[in-house]
Amino acid sequence: MSKKFNRVLLVGILVLVAWLVFKEVPNLSNGFQSADKVIVIDAGHGGKDPGTIGFSGQYEKEMNLAISKKLMKKLKKEGYKVYLTRDNDEYVDNMLRAKLANDKKARVFVSIHGNAVENNDTANGVQVLYFPSRKSSIGNVSNDKLAQTMMRTITKATGASDRGIVEREDLIVLNQTKMPAIIVEAGFLTNEAEEKRLFTDAYQNKVVDGIVEGLKAYFSMQNSR
Repeated sequence: MSKKFNRVLLVGILVLVAWLVFKEVPNLSNGFQSADKVIVIDAGHGGKDPGTIGFSGQYEKEMNLAISKKLMKKLKKEGYKVYLTRDNDEYVDNMLRAKLANDKKARVFVSIHGNAVENNDTANGVQVLYFPSRKSSIGNVSNDKLAQTMMRTITKATGASDRGIVEREDLIVLNQTKMPAIIVEAGFLTNEAEEKRLFTDAYQNKVVDGIVEGLKAYFSMQNSR
């Protein structure tokens, strides 16, 4: 074969590979429109993935699911259509969690997790992780406002410390969802006292109350603009 033909063939192969790669990458702004009353709640980890193992040996995945179920129940009472990414102790791939939220055209995606710090049993409080610069297709309030609002209402409801909101572009459930999405790190399971609180119904209900109030405040913020 001639060198010219080889070059043309190589260019053609590279174009084909590039097309196949970009074909698989979701376009996160291609005409997506959220449904007004749909919320997707993600109970982090599950099944073979226990998440953090707490100070006393309790599994994060169990706390995540318990809070998520309570949150679903309360949001349904508020008139929302709610979907859970898992409703039992099963492993769900993170891409499938994001896909569910996108397929259901969620207005907001809320993922529930527990935090941990290695070799530190004193760290405590709430963190909220978010993907930066994501706007709602219903309003024009950015994702960081959702994170800020949620932090304010959760810490008010629980009395927990504010550990700050954190930009995370590397997490699949945040970077592959098309709507405003956050991860609520409800507390540190490596802290003995906080772990104990996080596994009680009373404290879980406080976390839920804070999240629900945060969603109401965020939606009100959008509706007023």
